[in-house]
Amino acid sequence: MLHVVNGDGTACVLAGAGLPGNVLVWRDILVEGPVALSPGPPADARARWLEARLHIEAAAYARQARAQWDGLRRGQAHDEVVLWFEQDHLCAGNLWAILAWLGEHGAPPRLSLIYPSLDEVPGLGIVDAARLGGLFPARVPLAPEALAAGRMAWAAYASADPSAGSAVSAAALPFVAEAFRCHHGRFPSVASGLSEVEQAVLGALAEEPRHFDALFRVLQAQPGIRRHGMGDVQLAARVRDLGPLVALDGPAVSAARLSPTRLGLDVLEGRRDALEARPLDDWLGGVRLTGNRPGWRWNGARERLVRA
Repeated sequence: MLHVVNGDGTACVLAGAGLPGNVLVWRDILVEGPVALSPGPPADARARWLEARLHIEAAAYARQARAQWDGLRRGQAHDEVVLWFEQDHLCAGNLWAILAWLGEHGAPPRLSLIYPSLDEVPGLGIVDAARLGGLFPARVPLAPEALAAGRMAWAAYASADPSAGSAVSAAALPFVAEAFRCHHGRFPSVASGLSEVEQAVLGALAEEPRHFDALFRVLQAQPGIRRHGMGDVQLAARVRDLGPLVALDGPAVSAARLSPTRLGLDVLEGRRDALEARPLDDWLGGVRLTGNRPGWRWNGARERLVRA
């Protein structure tokens, strides 16, 4: 038996649960940076992008990512593979990629999923070992329809047309529609030019200046942002991307006290569009966003992407 867990925190808790089998820790952040329609070991361009934007050293990332996919390939020889993921955007992207890869390369004899909502379990890596182990007997066997749903969801996510996610019907796999809602909310808003995460960042800093760790805790307490599953490395990158909208009292975001600039407050209050002062250079799934006029924006009032 092989347990595939999303992150070291879950692996640490699982080690105390007394379950049989080996553990493969999935550490990639496939909701950040360029991705391919056919998931697998990353291209050098992805490693370089993550190094530049998330400050993840490219060579170390490439080694770790290739080791993950090799571990999944070896996992096909196990009698059962159990996938442990949470119902948030980060976990969903990783899960879809794994299911797409297994659908293409062959699934093990038994493939099971443990995929609690955040209302059921606040986080697989923060509950105690007894509670985590208690989820194991209720694991759900994944039928071919679930593999197909994962392939469809990954293809839509990696597509150059972000609206493709709205057409994915995946009754066999939970949280698909909600994950695409999070994905679409990361596009710049028609109202402010900010993603919903950036809007939440500026809103929290407008209430009071905060150090990065305090900002992270405040955002994690917001259900809408919690569904993104965003870690501190991702959040730090998003704060850096805000550029002239956020002032730092130190050289590094992670150790700085953060506050909105005058421009940031103007954007937050609807007097300016963020894209006027902060051209984009970003990847969201298979979509490259560049310049002041990206091809897609998010209409939060209507809950849909629109061409810009």
